[in-house]
Amino acid sequence: MNWKGQELITSGDLMNKGINKCDTPEEAQEFMRLYRAESSYADANIGYLSGYYGPETMQRIQEWFGVAHPIFGKAVPTPEEAFAAGKRMGEAALEEHA
Repeated sequence: MNWKGQELITSGDLMNKGINKCDTPEEAQEFMRLYRAESSYADANIGYLSGYYGPETMQRIQEWFGVAHPIFGKAVPTPEEAFAAGKRMGEAALEEHA
């Protein structure tokens, strides 16, 4: 995907050259329109990446981009809740492949 003259390939690109370069809700919606046209995982990807930001920025990203975190939805988890969710997912993955 290309956004504001920058090619976005990695998750880091999506964050640094995409999410962080949207200055208004309108820009964020245009970004999502383009990204959704390229990827059926656009909402899940941006929602997931929102979890790497602090609570206020996470909520702004979810609002501006019209997404939710694929695990936590619109809730902002505590570090303990995030760790526990990751642990549960890892255990489930191990059981699935056992």
